[in-house]
Amino acid sequence: MKNLIFLLLCIVICCSRDNDTETDNTSQLPAETQTGANTFGCLVNGKLFYPRDGSFSTAGSANAVTWWGDTSEGSNLYRELDVNNFKDGKPINNFWMHLQDIPTKGTGEYIWMDSNFKHGIDGLMQNYVYVKAFDYNTSTWKWYTSYENSGKTIITKYGGQPIVSGTFSGKLRSADGKETIEIIDGRFDINTATIGNQNFP
Repeated sequence: MKNLIFLLLCIVICCSRDNDTETDNTSQLPAETQTGANTFGCLVNGKLFYPRDGSFSTAGSANAVTWWGDTSEGSNLYRELDVNNFKDGKPINNFWMHLQDIPTKGTGEYIWMDSNFKHGIDGLMQNYVYVKAFDYNTSTWKWYTSYENSGKTIITKYGGQPIVSGTFSGKLRSADGKETIEIIDGRFDINTATIGNQNFP
């Protein structure tokens, strides 16, 4: 009987620690502001992901956060938010969010669709998110993409100023379709005029 009580006590303590960890991760997310605070954060399967400077760059810009795209009249109008953890690559290394027609649409909902795991002019002309993560157990790279109606980005501020702010959440599936990860509580508040010089230690 004493062994059973001890076992139950251990289970309760472990569960409590797991819940505390997730609560702590949520509390470490930046506030949902619209002031151009140059912040970004989300939970990937309950683990905190945020931009970090470092030397772990494997692709794309050397900046931890980049906001860019094509806003030329008469062309494929889009903007992209690229976020990287160059410090240790955990829980993911690279995050790409493609927002189609945001220069004309502005604030509102952007429903996620499929991606072809490419960005810029090589990506698809629709809204999507994809991420790249290094699996330390198998020493291999894994790619995950949004799919039709798997999530959405809500742009809460855009246009008339250098600030773009929003929230996002949804699910991504692996390139082979066998795994799914969940992104929740995503938020960002970017000053497009200063983000290139922002430090993310």
